[in-house]
Amino acid sequence: MSAPKTGRLRDFYIKEALTYMEQNFQNDISVEDIAATCGLNRSYFGKIFKEALGKTPQEFLLNYRMIKAAELLKLTGLTIGDISNAVGYANQLHFSRAFKNMYGMAPREWRNQNRVMIQT
Repeated sequence: MSAPKTGRLRDFYIKEALTYMEQNFQNDISVEDIAATCGLNRSYFGKIFKEALGKTPQEFLLNYRMIKAAELLKLTGLTIGDISNAVGYANQLHFSRAFKNMYGMAPREWRNQNRVMIQT
């Protein structure tokens, strides 16, 4: 009888964590910050997060930031530096490296291949 309750509690924590990340990804947040939002220690939080989603919290946050960056590259005329800041990177070089690791090309190159032309 405790297993379903435990599963629901875990799902609650994961939902809280995802909401926090979605609302704060542009800030300098850590796994400790996310775990604290759920009232959990970092180690336990990391364990249940990976069990539930198959990714560590760090991997999920990085992936989420890169998806948001790709959206901004595709749909806006913001500079790479502005996009870097908008998705939580204080250092544009670190952002560009992370983006290239995920998409296989630099942000500018990705933008040139994927840009949506906006009619005015």
